Amino acid sequence: MSIRRGATSSAIAGDNIYVSNGYKDADGNATIIEKYSIKDNRWSIINSSLVPKRFANSETYGNKIYIFNGWGNSHLEIIDLETHQKTKGAVNRAYTGNAGSAIHNGKIYTFGGSGLNNAATTVFSDRFQYYDIASDTWHTLPNMPTAREAKGKIVNDKLYVIGGFNGTSSRLVNVYDLNKNEWTEQYMMPAAISGHSLAVYGNKIFIAGGYNNQNFLAYFDTETNKLHRLSSNMIPRRHAAAEIYNNKLYIMGGSTASSTKSAIKSIQVADISEEALSAK
Repeated sequence: MSIRRGATSSAIAGDNIYVSNGYKDADGNATIIEKYSIKDNRWSIINSSLVPKRFANSETYGNKIYIFNGWGNSHLEIIDLETHQKTKGAVNRAYTGNAGSAIHNGKIYTFGGSGLNNAATTVFSDRFQYYDIASDTWHTLPNMPTAREAKGKIVNDKLYVIGGFNGTSSRLVNVYDLNKNEWTEQYMMPAAISGHSLAVYGNKIFIAGGYNNQNFLAYFDTETNKLHRLSSNMIPRRHAAAEIYNNKLYIMGGSTASSTKSAIKSIQVADISEEALSAK
């Protein structure tokens, strides 16, 4: 990437991955969003006017990227992927940092995190809400069963919140049924994980990196509700960004220590096809 980034966020649209926010080396928080062209293997900056923040979220919908959350920041920024111009959406009245997010049927879901409404970052949140893109409005949902910094993805109309941190790393997987509008199943993984990145491939949710186990690579199978550990040559990292495109897992940025100077500039890619997974 053009700069080293930790505590960053990403979104994918078409053949491009977009990375935004995060801390950059030892020089504060990044204000740029940059595009990685998968086909051209090239990075380019598309906008440099973002509100500086770390531990934010971003999701793609309708050729636009929605950037929100982050410690001490209630802004919703919208980047048009054709013009690269930024506009503002409705202010999030219940913002956190290091939260999870996922998009489904025109709604952006966000959950957990810490520092609710600019509280101390050691105060963990169980808040669950969604942003309706069409009406530009925020709405509350039933709180998470366990307050924590969290990551999650949606598979087959269910949100899986995997791992997280609330003083210690979590082994929990909480499931929210979007059709029933309630929290349903809960599973316990054999390994605790926090500071990780998630990306969806079919019925599998890939988990990459971690705060204490920076080499962590696994997937949670939503059909069997089992965790499968993998080995790889991934550069150790935590608080990175991850996306999946064409049977390949991309992981970008992150850091190796609490110091911002440990932020990582590289992007790596792994084959996660069924053939590759069965060979491992």
